[in-house]
Amino acid sequence: MDLYPQVFNAEWLLLGNYLFAAMLLRAVWTAQWRALWRNTAQFNLLIGVTIWVGAFWLLPLGMREGLKLHPLGATLFFLLFDWQIATLLLSAILLLALRYQHIDLAVFGMAGLIKIALPVALSWFGLRLFYRYGKPNYFAFVLWNGYCVSGITMLMVASINGWCIASLGKYSAFILQNSYWVTLPTISSGEAILTGLAISGFAVALPHAVAHFNADVYFVKKPRE
Repeated sequence: MDLYPQVFNAEWLLLGNYLFAAMLLRAVWTAQWRALWRNTAQFNLLIGVTIWVGAFWLLPLGMREGLKLHPLGATLFFLLFDWQIATLLLSAILLLALRYQHIDLAVFGMAGLIKIALPVALSWFGLRLFYRYGKPNYFAFVLWNGYCVSGITMLMVASINGWCIASLGKYSAFILQNSYWVTLPTISSGEAILTGLAISGFAVALPHAVAHFNADVYFVKKPRE
C-alpha cells in the first residue's frame, strides 16, 4: 500500500479519499444496524472473523519486500454481513494496517477503492449472477460465491496492484515475473479456499448469521414423487 503515493499524484489521492468517504457514509446510513445487534450469532461471528481477517492484513506474504500480498476477505465479509457492514469492517482493518505499517493515511481512500470497494462490488455482481443463473442449493451457492467469486476478486485486486508496481519501474520484468506474477495463482487459490471453507461451514452451522444465505431455500428438501 505504500506504493500508491508513488503511483498516484496528490489530486488522485484526494479524489480517492472523497469517493471512498462517500461510500463509507452511504454504508453507515444504509446498514442494517438493528438487525445486526439483534442477531447474536451474527454479531459474535463479526467479532471473530474481523480478528481473523485482520491478522492476514497485518501479516502479508511474499518472497520480496514490496511485492507481498495478503488475503482480502472481502467476499466472505460481503456474504456474511452485506456490503455496508463489510465495507466498514474492512475499512477499519485497512486503517489499522496503514497505521501498523507506518504508511501515510493520504492513501486510505485510494487503497480502500482498490482493496475494498472493488472486491465488494465484484462479490455483489457475482451474487447477482448466481441469483439469475445459478441453482438454488447449498453446494452451488458455496462453489460459486465462496470459491469462484472470491478467487476472481483476489486475482483482480492483485493484478491492479501488480500494474501499480510495474508502473513504478522499481523492479525488472524478470523480478516481477518470478517474485510477484507467479504467486497470483497461489494467493488467488488461497483466498478461494479460505473463503469457500469458511462460508460452507458458517452456512451449515450458523445459517441465520449469513446475510446472503437463505436456509429455507438452499436446504429445502423436495418431496418424493
